[in-house]
Amino acid sequence: MAIYSIADLEILTGIKAHTIRIWEKRFNFVQPKRTATNIRFYDDQDLKKISRIALLHNKGYRISNICNLKNNELEDLVAQNAEVSLINADSLDALTLNILQLDEVKFIHLLNKQIEIRGFDFAFTEFILPLLDKLNEMWLSGSIRKAHEEFALQIIKRKIIQQINIQEHIIKDNPNRFLLLMPQNENQQLNRLYIEYMLSKNKMSGLYISSDADMRDVVEAIDIFKANHIITFVNEQASLHYADELISRVELLGDKVELSFLGYLASTIFEKHPHINEIKNYSCLIQFLKRLNNSI
Repeated sequence: MAIYSIADLEILTGIKAHTIRIWEKRFNFVQPKRTATNIRFYDDQDLKKISRIALLHNKGYRISNICNLKNNELEDLVAQNAEVSLINADSLDALTLNILQLDEVKFIHLLNKQIEIRGFDFAFTEFILPLLDKLNEMWLSGSIRKAHEEFALQIIKRKIIQQINIQEHIIKDNPNRFLLLMPQNENQQLNRLYIEYMLSKNKMSGLYISSDADMRDVVEAIDIFKANHIITFVNEQASLHYADELISRVELLGDKVELSFLGYLASTIFEKHPHINEIKNYSCLIQFLKRLNNSI
């Protein structure tokens, strides 16, 4: 069983700790447990209840009317109010609640609803990315567990793969051909899948080279695949050495291949090698691909 402090609840639900204490006294809606040393804590059931109440309170329900509802009554109200037609804080709260409950059916339903309403591209940049940012903050603060993070990531990856599969029939006649390289110790499969989706959407061919490939494999892949672009993922310090070696090997090929780096350390590589492309975020990726299309 996971346990949470009142500070954790503030991060997870958006309700100030002071407000939670007031609601406890006035409405008796949750009763914190105490450790042997008399330290207050909350469990999963408390978190779920407070999350539901927070979502409904943000929708305009009076706290006095919802605090003493039974769990099934709260759940029914949340379900009725989670069918939002626009992407907003309420839908993010609803998805976060589904993640905390590891409720795959409801999480996928809400995700599909947003994709259906606004399209995958909009849903990804304006809905999924803010959700991932929120999960990252919760993970760093220790407010969620690895199981919650993996639950969300695996479903989102499946959604991107579905979009890639939808575009299998598209003829990739764009002359820009990409190798996607993943250095060892990097774990950016979601980023890699999204870039594969964007390349496919722009009729560009992409070939993923896994982290167990050495530089000889990379050079051979450039020749065999006729790649004229490489995108490499760099979030880990160990990837800086890989980047230096890759740049040195590619420079021997002349102007044949354009190098781009994506990740937290891309700016560090750009400072040392200003001729490479620094892709700071997804918006920069979209602009980069647009520039390539315009140059054809």
